[in-house]
Amino acid sequence: MEFIAFCVLSFLGVITLILESNSVLKYLYIPSTFIFLIIVRLQAFYFNGFEIDIITYTTEMQSSLFLESFYYKREFIFWFTIRLVYWLTESPFFTFIILDFLWIMLLIKSTKKIKSNNLGQGVIVVLMTSFPFLFGYENIYRQFFATIVLLYAYSCIKYNYFKSILLFLISVFTHNLMMFVLPVFVIKKFYKFNIKDRSVISFLISTSYILLLPFFLNLKSFDTTQVDLSLLYLVLFSSLMIFFIFKFKQNVLKLIENLPSLFPSCIIILGLSIIGHEMITERISMILIIFLIYDLYLYTSKITKKTTRLSLRLVLLFLFTLPVFLFESSLKFLF
Repeated sequence: MEFIAFCVLSFLGVITLILESNSVLKYLYIPSTFIFLIIVRLQAFYFNGFEIDIITYTTEMQSSLFLESFYYKREFIFWFTIRLVYWLTESPFFTFIILDFLWIMLLIKSTKKIKSNNLGQGVIVVLMTSFPFLFGYENIYRQFFATIVLLYAYSCIKYNYFKSILLFLISVFTHNLMMFVLPVFVIKKFYKFNIKDRSVISFLISTSYILLLPFFLNLKSFDTTQVDLSLLYLVLFSSLMIFFIFKFKQNVLKLIENLPSLFPSCIIILGLSIIGHEMITERISMILIIFLIYDLYLYTSKITKKTTRLSLRLVLLFLFTLPVFLFESSLKFLF
């Protein structure tokens, strides 16, 4: 049932992108997304389709509202919130339904500022069935929830800088790994620094993270996402970087302005790959790729020719959704 629902949602995504209709997105695709997530939670809580992390969250939400150890206190926003919602609902199923509703609302809000007459908010369609999202709402939920908060912060950084900073901090105390996205925020906007200075600062922060990673690993443990995609991420980001460097070879700063997440992401993923820590490379890449999809879709919204714009959007949709059907580790979430 869950696999069929995912296929239907993917098909509706294609239709939504082709029609470029905000009404179809608002009244058909988004409601279908809610229905799909209800099916996902029903599968987990009533048909024994649990994943490891979901079992952990289900156990932890039933604990005391008092966060007894440093492990919970350093990411207190998530652990306190999930326990509070459970305390109010007394149901793991409805706890996840409420949290799902919250992150979908944040996702929708993160697209509000995309000024476009050609389905600017359609990035929701590309993201929803992408494999980073699937792994997120099916298993690595805490990291996923923090990423959505961070994406919302990213979307409003140019319009409300201090709100963006506050949301960034909220995401970090939801999942500490969000600190690795700081270079992406800096390159997009950093007080009144120009794009060239922001690029330099972002580069320095990115390289510093790589150098400090061994110390960071001693403070935090990481679970696998059950499939090593680190090499795939490296190839993906590197290929896109090379392609867009050639495209913007006359003015590389235009590349950074149009795709701010690409440059620091390449540095971080390359550095992590050189270090050879596959697990953390995969986790951080899973976060960064969501910002890349967001920027790439935003870039397509600037294309005036519909056939070119539609082609690129469909490529994005297929590129990030097809791996769900190709890898056994992702398919198992849907069966």
